[in-house]
Amino acid sequence: MNIGIKIRELRTEKNMSLKELAELSNCTPSFISQIERDVANPSINTLKKISEVLRVPLVSFFEEPTQQREDFIVKKGDRIKLHSPSEKSEVYLLSPSHIKKDIEMHMIIIEPGGRSDQLYVNETEEVGYILEGELTLLLGDESYEVEAGDSIYFPGSLPHGWVNESNARAVTLWAASPPIINTDQKQE
Repeated sequence: MNIGIKIRELRTEKNMSLKELAELSNCTPSFISQIERDVANPSINTLKKISEVLRVPLVSFFEEPTQQREDFIVKKGDRIKLHSPSEKSEVYLLSPSHIKKDIEMHMIIIEPGGRSDQLYVNETEEVGYILEGELTLLLGDESYEVEAGDSIYFPGSLPHGWVNESNARAVTLWAASPPIINTDQKQE
């Protein structure tokens, strides 16, 4: 927990100078500077005055930092896209790639004639939903025909893949826990 950094961030967000904060909280500018650099430990009464000036609850100085809400949004143009010409597919990562998470969501668009290069095995749980088109899902030694509106669940330890034998593209949504896409892969 770094109280000084939080105070500096709040002060700069409010376009307040160090001198202004010092005057309004009955402190010296050098003391506020020492607090912001974590050189001085202010009393609770001093922190209370600072919180009143900054118009934030006193407890906000003690809370652990959280992700910015913007970090949770992936704009359409900012999605990571993985292209696999051999599989005739494109994978779009729909969940943020820059934060640690326990689940991942992606969309796979599979062109007619597309097929997975191999049966995949991983340490996940996967849930899929067919948005558009139809596919043959390969699970272990079995195959299943699925179409728009169908959903499926399977453990990633079961060898799995797909084939699009239709004349139209298939669009699917997938959630995997834990995440499986390596964002270090080549992107477009």
